[in-house]
Amino acid sequence: MARGLRFFPRTLTGRIMLVTALGVLLVQGINSFIRYESMKGRAVVEASSLIVAVTANRLDFGRADTARALERRPAVRTLQTSDPLELAGFHSTEELAQRVAMHLESVYPEVQAVRFSVGPVSQLPDELRPRPRHLHAARRAEAMERFSRGEAALLSLKLADGSWLHSTTKVRTRGILPQWPLLIETLLVYIGVLIPLLLVIRQISKPLRQLNHRLAHEGLASGAPPLEPQGPDDVRSLIDSFNAAEQRVNAMLTEKDVMLGAIGHDLKTPLASLRVRIESVDDEDERAKMAATVEEMVQILDDILILARLGKSSEPPVLTDINALVEMVAGELDNGDRLSVTDSAEKCRATVRPVLLRRALRNLMGNALQYGSKAQISTICDGDEVLITIDDDGPGLAPDQLVGMFEPFARAETSRNRTSGGSGLGLTIARAIARAHGGDIVLKNRVEGGLRATLRLSQKAA
Repeated sequence: MARGLRFFPRTLTGRIMLVTALGVLLVQGINSFIRYESMKGRAVVEASSLIVAVTANRLDFGRADTARALERRPAVRTLQTSDPLELAGFHSTEELAQRVAMHLESVYPEVQAVRFSVGPVSQLPDELRPRPRHLHAARRAEAMERFSRGEAALLSLKLADGSWLHSTTKVRTRGILPQWPLLIETLLVYIGVLIPLLLVIRQISKPLRQLNHRLAHEGLASGAPPLEPQGPDDVRSLIDSFNAAEQRVNAMLTEKDVMLGAIGHDLKTPLASLRVRIESVDDEDERAKMAATVEEMVQILDDILILARLGKSSEPPVLTDINALVEMVAGELDNGDRLSVTDSAEKCRATVRPVLLRRALRNLMGNALQYGSKAQISTICDGDEVLITIDDDGPGLAPDQLVGMFEPFARAETSRNRTSGGSGLGLTIARAIARAHGGDIVLKNRVEGGLRATLRLSQKAA
């Protein structure tokens, strides 16, 4: 799901911070809405107080005095009609209506009924629409349009003669919730919540990053000192479990190495004895065949031991000039012109285990020479990677063999003749060495014919 969201953070810290920030924003939005509604209710109460004062003046002194007073207060408008007003969008405020009724009916007996409602200014008749205190003729239309926005409070009184007295004024909601104080408050909330949360997340994510780095760059069989438990108890428990698993894996690999060493020693001793006894065979051809068979068994045994011990190599990583290493291996395998190395424009350096990498290069170049007459080798630095390509002019491979050739004892030549088919472990060992360096090997048929083997290594320090 996260991959489909382009801007969704991929790290634990980023996701927690984003979700928390959105949650704080939602809560602050709800809080601002509640505060706005509360302050709006207060503004309605203030508007009702103004309307009641003007209406009381009208009831006390009559229409003429009220008209003169209203000329000085154009924001309050009154209108007397024979019927009640039914205006769309106006909703009754019962609590305020009851409070106003208790005040007016106790003082003015002619008041028979009281209605108090709030609604949009645009729905009021023109005679009741509030007007600004100062209205310039040049900007009259603009001012009237601006003043007609928002909501108005309407007080309707039914008098003893059956007529209705209506008074209205605008509810002053503009600026009741200032933007800058609200933004500063929101910023302070974010600082008070996100900074402590970030510190807690960093305390959790730091040991997790160390654990991930150990697994990605060194693995369970690195032989490095155990990780120090850090962070909360859950993370400490995870690191303790990892250390225990690493110790068990190292113990098993050590036991395996001891067992393989013993097997290799036990097998090589009788093979050496056979090699000595072969010298007593009179038939020279038969003696040569028997010696070749013994040599083949020794080579296969060496390949198996190397492959088995790749999981826990004792060779330390060294910052190495890959171009020089490639040229050295090519020179060892071919003194003529069958292997040609393309000069690289830049030096490619990587932290590798040189002996193991030489074995991988030797296997790849040896295959190129075995199945082709010539091979071209090039080294390219690509960002954090080093790419070593070996192109031969051989017959290539069938598409279904490009991946299967890395399996142990898989051979492109199906005969059991070692001189033509090999032991079937060369590519397996080469790929295991590449993956031990954080890289891989890919085989691909060339368009112009032959096979391309690409060995990828990481330039980052192991």
